[in-house]
Amino acid sequence: MSDPRIGGSAIAAPGLERPIDVGNVMAEIEKGQQLAGHFPDAGAFARARRVLVGEISEEDAMREIRQAFHQA
Repeated sequence: MSDPRIGGSAIAAPGLERPIDVGNVMAEIEKGQQLAGHFPDAGAFARARRVLVGEISEEDAMREIRQAFHQA
């Protein structure tokens, strides 16, 4: 069963000779967060994926996070 937060497409990443598998990278991010004792919500994983595939910049992602905490 696939996890909809992860996805499974490959993308070309600048500076790399071959495409990266977005699903594998997202799984690595999730496992790393879990091992560090962090359990991000679905929104955080969606934001990380959008940064990874180039839909938004890191600055845009940080802006979204600041806005979310400012509203809370």
